[in-house]
Amino acid sequence: MPNKFLKYYLPALIWLGIIFYFSSIPSLRYSKSAIEEIILRKGAHFVEFSILAFLIWRIFYFGYKLEIKKSYFWTLLLTILFGISDEWHQTFVSGRTGKIIDALFDGVSIFLFLEIILIWTRKKVSFKNIIILILSVLMLIGLEIVMIQKDKSEERKQFGIILKNEINVIRADFENRIIEEDDNENSEEKDSPNNFIDEYQKIPAEIFIEVPFTSQAPFAVWDEFHEEACEEASIIMLKYFFSGEELTREVAEEEIQALISFQNENKGDYRDTTAQETADLFIDFYGEIGEGKKLKVVYDFKKDYLKKYLAQGYPIIIPAAGRELGNPNFTAPGPLYHNLVLIGYDGDTIITNDPGTKRGERYEYDVDVIYNAIHDFPGKPENINQGRKAMIVVDVD
Repeated sequence: MPNKFLKYYLPALIWLGIIFYFSSIPSLRYSKSAIEEIILRKGAHFVEFSILAFLIWRIFYFGYKLEIKKSYFWTLLLTILFGISDEWHQTFVSGRTGKIIDALFDGVSIFLFLEIILIWTRKKVSFKNIIILILSVLMLIGLEIVMIQKDKSEERKQFGIILKNEINVIRADFENRIIEEDDNENSEEKDSPNNFIDEYQKIPAEIFIEVPFTSQAPFAVWDEFHEEACEEASIIMLKYFFSGEELTREVAEEEIQALISFQNENKGDYRDTTAQETADLFIDFYGEIGEGKKLKVVYDFKKDYLKKYLAQGYPIIIPAAGRELGNPNFTAPGPLYHNLVLIGYDGDTIITNDPGTKRGERYEYDVDVIYNAIHDFPGKPENINQGRKAMIVVDVD
């Protein structure tokens, strides 16, 4: 028995462990090209499950001396069940997702390889074997094409329907007013009954704005693209708030891919945009909001301005030092630079749609935590604390 274990069981167990290990790696990616990624990933699936099928088949055929058909059946059953469990396992791994089509691909790969073993064992090829081999290969190619076409359609979504408009962001009035208040703290204007503090005291004690939510990784695929997609997810939520359309996971993923493709095509990169660049991206891609509304970036504001703008009934996008937010749902230590949408407040609690986690819908932060974390992108993520206070608001004419 020890010899049988070392010769047959141990290699199979080691290979099972290797497959499990690679399935446990968060956001595992082989290539930056989505199409290359699919081809390489499916090739890896075919190789790893073919080897697994061979090692398990050895246990039954050589170890237990079962006849060919029984060895074939038990190998096929056990390896397919493991393939299904492997996809289920990936649903618990950050940046990975289990897919039925992947389990199907694994099953066909196993079936094809076992047919090859069957031919090799019997030392003869029948017409039936040839037909099965051809159909199996065609099915694998068909599954690969389906996955590639699905990915390409997501990248092309709305690519040719892009509206180009200029946004004239007016911020001098707020900047000048804030500077004046900072320089003249004891002035009459600040203590006037018409100043901002009095206006603030009149706003509602609580506000909630119904804004559709999406994570920046709608299907929990936390690859290098979705890790950087908080700005895209934030403006998508803003867009669907104004359009009133349904924002499903499928729609959100298509929109994120389209925005990334648009930026790569027109700007050369999609990562880490300033508040102004994020506002410009909304206008460049979706067009003006219309109806007397426009996006505006406000800088160097006081904490009370968050509630003032939310009280107008429109969401706010803020750039932030992500690690200062202290969100326990972020993968530690959290993002250096992050964007999220403010959708309301209740006393000293700010209600957000935070795309950095699937649990980010209506996620609540203390107002001081939010305000202190707000920093515009200063050029490098590691310098995020040097960024100015900035927020993207909806300005009504």
